[in-house]
Amino acid sequence: MRILNTIGENFAPEAKKILAGLGEVDYKIPTQEKLAEIIGDYDAAVIGLGLNFHKALLAWSKKLKVIATVTTGLDHIDLIAAKEKGIKVLSLRGENEFLDTIIGTAELAFGLLIDLVRFTPWAFEDVKNYRWRREDWKGASLYGKTLGVVGLGRLGKMMARFGKAFGMKVLFTDPNVSPKNFPDYEKVSLEKLLRTSDVVSLHVHLSQETENLFARKEFTLMKKGAILVNTSRGKIVNEKDLLAALKSGQLGGYGADVLADELFFETAGFKNHPLVEYAKQHQNLIIVPHIGGMTIDSRIATDLFMAEKLKKQLAKNS
Repeated sequence: MRILNTIGENFAPEAKKILAGLGEVDYKIPTQEKLAEIIGDYDAAVIGLGLNFHKALLAWSKKLKVIATVTTGLDHIDLIAAKEKGIKVLSLRGENEFLDTIIGTAELAFGLLIDLVRFTPWAFEDVKNYRWRREDWKGASLYGKTLGVVGLGRLGKMMARFGKAFGMKVLFTDPNVSPKNFPDYEKVSLEKLLRTSDVVSLHVHLSQETENLFARKEFTLMKKGAILVNTSRGKIVNEKDLLAALKSGQLGGYGADVLADELFFETAGFKNHPLVEYAKQHQNLIIVPHIGGMTIDSRIATDLFMAEKLKKQLAKNS
């Protein structure tokens, strides 16, 4: 049994011990091109984000039987092609009991919100340049404002709880959630949420239904000057329409942990990306490189969980 671990040597030590008991493990962080050259040598792969297990790659995976991804999102894996090849895909999706203990992404989402309303990154830049100008950085308070949560799943519920703790009124829209279970929040239509929320936070999986969920129409419906936070997937937001909304002032700010084409940044780069270039000159856009789940605590717990899950799957296969 040969296992490729593309997370590399940063994989949690205790999780490494579990993998060592399963077979020969190579800890490599290959480029997309190098991955295509070596994937045929492996029976299983432990992966994160950054590499695309597309149909052509899976076609070259002659021995591969299991892919274990330490993510909830699966847009970096061609699930149809994997099924056709008989490759089992293991992930964190649906592991609700475990995921309820992993709150880093929700914490980051609320942190992005606070940074946007208080101009923290730019005020810090002033201090680094030896400027101490309090009057230049009048922000906004969250107390009494309205938070609209799109998708009241695991992370959406955490975000709603944080908003409530800050004295915000919380609205949500989610066709799969009954308002009876959440009496402290008000369930509304997406349109009403957009029209009345001072802050909108996205917590939905990427799918055909949610791709470009936020585009020109939705930005127009939003309260002028409202803030949007996206720690889900970049393609949920139409980035061209987003940029136009930021430039016009219709959207007051955007905090993002994700971008639409981030899976290709390692190979193609993202120099001159329109949003990044805009962010260099403006104080209403913050982008971080998909670090929501990148806390030491969550990485250790996640690595251990997925190593155990792979162990159980390989036992079934034997």
